[in-house]
Amino acid sequence: MTGMGNCFKKRAGWVLVFAALILMATGVNALDLPGFKSFKLPSFRYGKIKRDRDVNRIFQTYNILPDHRYYRAGQGNIPHAIIGVQDNFKLRSGIWQPVDLTTPLLRSWVTQMDNIYGYPPYGSLILDDNGQRLGIWYSSKQWTTVIIEEKNEIAILAPEPPGFRGSQ
Repeated sequence: MTGMGNCFKKRAGWVLVFAALILMATGVNALDLPGFKSFKLPSFRYGKIKRDRDVNRIFQTYNILPDHRYYRAGQGNIPHAIIGVQDNFKLRSGIWQPVDLTTPLLRSWVTQMDNIYGYPPYGSLILDDNGQRLGIWYSSKQWTTVIIEEKNEIAILAPEPPGFRGSQ
């Protein structure tokens, strides 16, 4: 009997997850259930990164944009990625570590990232769902998930560690 009860609980859990995903995908932003309070569902919009020659040049010439806050992702002294988020957006805390970026530090990171990772890093724009600029990205990995939340808060997933160059 307990095995059957566990199976029912699992299926009920999956049904609830599936229903929530359908509601979010269809744009429903509130749910009214008879006998229960109405509750608001989270509404997310998704952005993207787009390779950009000018952003690449910003990093390759070690320029630090004054209206951006900078973050790094990765373990050790060499980041997997560097991002700059425009001041009017707030990055959700998590994997990204805030950095007081200086020109010598940026020069060191860009040089080391270019020398050690198997695929050279490249600059990209971080864009919202309407193509408006949220910030800049520099990494060997050219894909991520960008989530635009309420009140100009954004979440950007950090890339997986890039491959390393082998000896020649």
